[in-house]
Parts: sequence; structure tokens; C-alpha cells
Amino acid sequence: MRCPFILPWLALLACSPTIKPDPSPGTPPPGDPSPDAALWGDDAGGTADAEDAAEPTWDTGAAALPEDATGPIPVDGDASSAPVDAGSDGACTQALGAGDLLIDELMIESVAGAGDDGEWLEVTSAAGCAVNLRGLHGECPVGAKVYTFDVSEDVWIPPGGTFIVADSEDPAVNHYLPGFVLAWAGQPGDVLRNEGGTVTLSVGQVLVVSLTWPSMKLVIGTTVELPADCPAGDVDQFGVWQSATASWFPGFYGTPNAPNTDVQCP
Repeated sequence: MRCPFILPWLALLACSPTIKPDPSPGTPPPGDPSPDAALWGDDAGGTADAEDAAEPTWDTGAAALPEDATGPIPVDGDASSAPVDAGSDGACTQALGAGDLLIDELMIESVAGAGDDGEWLEVTSAAGCAVNLRGLHGECPVGAKVYTFDVSEDVWIPPGGTFIVADSEDPAVNHYLPGFVLAWAGQPGDVLRNEGGTVTLSVGQVLVVSLTWPSMKLVIGTTVELPADCPAGDVDQFGVWQSATASWFPGFYGTPNAPNTDVQCP
């Protein structure tokens, strides 16, 4: 083919079958690795580069909160203390007996004044096997009233496991207690009296545990607890109980459903 004498670049464009003009605006260039190519995608007829296909994906951090999440996120309790499945390995073959449970933490004054609905107590299993709380009955007399709770279903607690008995099961009221929480019947307030009181837990005619606390100097929003390094036999010696220093919720101190390792035995 004989090309006419025109401007060199036009001649090159007209005569060479291997040189193609730039794509028209709006057409994705083939194999373009730029971010704009992603706008077209493989569905538009393009073929993904091997380098792009091998590009790793990266963990961007914590998962996003659910859209319907409300309120603060509670601190989790000790996972090893959570209830276990019924019939789990190491389950006790007998019902709860005397000394199988221990009351080792009390939130007696969560807020100042009357109408305190954020009180609670922690119970720890002292048994060497998983215990079933079914049939457990709790009582706390206050004047002429007796507050109670009953466990009517299977709830297995592992050795050293814990549960909470609270004035309310509502997280917004009990300040987002973590872990397994039971509530007094009717979910009343002011069950644990500042001037002292007694809580008993029993199964049928068997007294499992009873704790009587005296009037103590309390810090509002702070539990009193038996330090984890104190012997369990010292539970009635309130001279060794300490005010909690760990916080599970802003402004509230205690170790609900977790070991009392924030304080030490004196």
C-alpha cells in the first residue's frame, strides 16, 4: 500500500494495522488496573487479571455493631463460669447439698437512697462437679416480707461457676450485669438491706447455703466481696471482705460472674 504524503503521525495511524486509537470516552480500556476499572466489573465482559485475583483480603478490625443495637455493650463475665449443657461430662449424680454453693459478693447499695433496683448477689459453685440448680429456692426476709426466687428448669453450673441473683433481670436496671442472671420473684427493689440481712438457698428441706451480713460501711455503686485468695471458710468473716476495685460498667464496681481477683485477702 502506498500512503500519500501527509503529516507523519497521521500516516503512521493510517498505515499501521497494529496501532489503535485511544478508546472513545466512556469505554473501559482492556486490562486497565486502575480503580475506575472496578466500575465496569467482570460482568461487563472484562477478564480479571491474575494479579487482581490473587490479591488478599484484609481484616478491617472489629465487626460492625448490629443496626438495632442499643445501650452500652456489657463486659463479659468469666466464660468458664457460664452454665453448661444438661448432662455434660462431670455432672454431679446427686442433687445440691449443703456447702455446694457459696455467696461471695454483695451489691447492697447500687444507688443512694430508697428505690434501689440495682442490688444483686453472686453465688459460686463450690462443688467438684457440674451442679443442677433445678429446685433451688432462695429467701431473703425483709421485715414482714420474704422475698423469694425458684429455679424450675435445668440450669447446670460447672465447678467454680457462678450466677447472679438480682433485683431485676432488665439490663437497663441492673446496669448490664454480664452472664447468667436470676431475679427475685416480682423483681422488687431494695432486697438487700443496708443495715444487714440474711439470704438462704435451699433445695427441699436441705439448706445449701446461708449468709448473714452485718451493717457495713458501703461505697455507693460498689460491691463488697470475699477475695478469691481467701479461704472459702472465711466467708462469714466480714473483716476480710473488701470493696471491689474493678468496674464492669461505667460508675459501678464489682466482678459479677467473674473471680474476685481485683482485691486481696488481708
